[in-house]
Parts: sequence; C-alpha cells; structure tokens
Amino acid sequence: MKKKKPDFDAAFWAGRTGSNPLHLFDKFFSTYPLIEAKEHLSSMMRYALKRKVLSENDPSVVFHFYLSLRSFIRAADHISRTSGKYSLKPPKEHPSQLKQGSLSEEEYANPFLVFRRAFEDYRLQEFDHFITGIVYFSLGPFGDYPEMNNISLFLHLHKMLDAAQLILERRKAG
Repeated sequence: MKKKKPDFDAAFWAGRTGSNPLHLFDKFFSTYPLIEAKEHLSSMMRYALKRKVLSENDPSVVFHFYLSLRSFIRAADHISRTSGKYSLKPPKEHPSQLKQGSLSEEEYANPFLVFRRAFEDYRLQEFDHFITGIVYFSLGPFGDYPEMNNISLFLHLHKMLDAAQLILERRKAG
C-alpha cells in the first residue's frame, strides 16, 4: 500500500513545499520572520476582541497570514507525530533568556516537546477553529466575541512559532 504524503495546504501562498514540515517552516519564516509572525498573531488576537477592524485598507494581508498560519499548524501537527525522525544540534551550554523566547528550559533543550504538548492538549481542528475565529472577528467590527478559550491556544501557537524557529536554527547550524 502506498504511503500517503502529508498535505499542508500551502499551494496558494507558498507554492510547492513538498511533504517535509521543515521546508514549510522555512518558507513560512522567509515570508513572515518570527517577530513579524508573532506581531501579526498578537494583532489578530487584540482586534478579535475590539469593535475595530484590523486591516481596513488591505484585508488580504490578514487573509494571506491566515492561510500561512493554517499551513504552519498542519506542519506542526505532522511534526508532533513524527518528531523522532528529526535530529538537532544540542543547545549551547548557557542559553540566553532572550533566545529562549517563550519556551521553558526543557522545551528549549527539546523544541519538539512544544508540538507534542500542544497537540496533546488540542486537536488540529481546534487550532483551525481558533485561527478562523480570530481572523473572522478581527476583520469586522462585531459586538460578539469568539466563543472558546483562546488564550491557551494562542499561547501554544506562540510557543510553536518559537520552537519552529529554534528547530530551523539548530538544524542549519554547523
């Protein structure tokens, strides 16, 4: 029986990235550097709770980020299930707190834990629902609020961004 390759739904925004989640992470961060990705995510979260519109002049920017983030989450889910096949260089002996980002020391030492923990706590569909909700509510001046606890999902996603960047840095290092 032929093994099915994962599909990260990235064709629209990234072209062909193949079935390797690390290639998708590379493409994601080349489009949205870590700081910019975190800022976009935070802005969407803030505006989802306001009665203001995030990007009135060009909502396609938000939509593009949504599609990219959706693919990123699919790649993260794949990593959570297959992390054993990837190897990384060990972290430096004394990591700086700034480079550690939002990760604990244990997560900094093994960033794959971030993905496993995120997808133990929430299913892929819950992450999809979360990002769809914050995009929807950030693009319109609604009086309603997203219906679920978004803070935990937001924090997991924030940590996944840090972990993915760390994985790419350690994979490319020396």
